[in-house]
Amino acid sequence: MKRFFILAAILILFMLIVPTYLEACPGCKNLDDPINKGFNWSILFMMAMPFTVFGLVGGTVYLHYRRANRKPTDQETM
Repeated sequence: MKRFFILAAILILFMLIVPTYLEACPGCKNLDDPINKGFNWSILFMMAMPFTVFGLVGGTVYLHYRRANRKPTDQETM
């Protein structure tokens, strides 16, 4: 397990030191063009949308589950 953490730390350190080699899209390097900026933002929104949707649905289900299993207090029974 210790070996895994050392390997993960080395990999993260490498990714922080050499970020230009780790870019996914060669067209994203020229950020001066407004079309490239829009392309980058659209990719970020598309990547964030599943996390947002599943987070909202999961949070709603969790809150409904907690409210359904809550024991009534003296104030609520009156």
